[in-house]
Amino acid sequence: MARSPIDALETLQTDFPDLAEDIQELANLYQRKLWHQVTLKIEACFHSSAFNRSDIPVRLFEQFVADFGHKINFLKLAQFAVHACKFQPNPAAAVDMLASVVGRLEELKQPRTAEAVLFLRMHIAQHKLETGQVQECKTIAEDVTERLGKLTDVDPSVSSAVYYVTSLYHKSQANYADFYRSILMYLSFVSSDSLQPDFKLRLAVDVSLAALLGEHIYSFGQLLQHPIINSLDGTPSQWLHELLVCFNNGDMHLYDQLCERFATQLNAQPALVAHERRLREKITLMCLLDLISSTPAEQRRIPLDVIGARTKLDRDGVEFLLMKALALHLIEGTIDEVDGAVDVSWVTPRVLVTDQLVGLKGRLDTWVGKVAAVASALENESVGMMAAGAV
Repeated sequence: MARSPIDALETLQTDFPDLAEDIQELANLYQRKLWHQVTLKIEACFHSSAFNRSDIPVRLFEQFVADFGHKINFLKLAQFAVHACKFQPNPAAAVDMLASVVGRLEELKQPRTAEAVLFLRMHIAQHKLETGQVQECKTIAEDVTERLGKLTDVDPSVSSAVYYVTSLYHKSQANYADFYRSILMYLSFVSSDSLQPDFKLRLAVDVSLAALLGEHIYSFGQLLQHPIINSLDGTPSQWLHELLVCFNNGDMHLYDQLCERFATQLNAQPALVAHERRLREKITLMCLLDLISSTPAEQRRIPLDVIGARTKLDRDGVEFLLMKALALHLIEGTIDEVDGAVDVSWVTPRVLVTDQLVGLKGRLDTWVGKVAAVASALENESVGMMAAGAV
């Protein structure tokens, strides 16, 4: 015969007498069927270091919370299960525990369980990845991501779990660009202040490396404006922040200086060493994009020699660079080899950082001044025409 939740609490209290007061409060709330209050109390317990030891969270969830899980907020139930499974002896036991909760929720056949089920399944996928079951993780993540797109008003904790676990999969496969995009999505659903400092630093390092190594990523503005990047400052990884700013500004000359200055740190990163040529190509393309973006639209007939001086390339190198940029659809335009210039009609949009916005404001102010001057000239001409007509 299954033990009652009250009996389970009494046994827990016997085993851990220092928790007697909290356990008695849980029993009292349970007996009075105050489900919201008991939910808040469980949440407080799981945030207490006194409860987060031994197998207490597992016993509290399986022997107590599971009994009335269908009467509380389903997402809270899922979050309690995820917390408790961290205290299971191994990943397999954690997966079994989460899968059993998924099964119980699906048996309810209520639409309100959808978010909780997705949340739990993504954590199952994470445990699968940790035990080397990469394909199973990928299958779950793809299915959950598709289902997530069909939901509305999704709780941020669900979305963040989906994108975080997806990022872990991409990291395991060295898919730098996909990891970068997934992490940025994850960061859009969590507060940077809520992340533990050591976790935040590791994440900042990983996403910085992914930005540098990711293919078809030629703007770091979104990352540079996120608070997480500041966690690199004052640490041995601060060089990454400086390198990202250098890339985003397209500063070839500074890049060479930083490579010399941070040679030890760069050589300590095998991925950067293995993709040294890709990094050089990326900084060169970003140098070209910054030059074009900072040039007023009406002055975008740019001599190849100007591009060469900025990118440290000879004439053949500049022409190859432009063809590469055209092929990647980073720019649109035509190369005039006779006059040695390129006419750029379009450049790919970028997320601008503060310094770049200041430059844009200056160009807009200049444009406004020109428009005002033309308007004034037209007004003066119209007044002269009216005066001549009156005569």
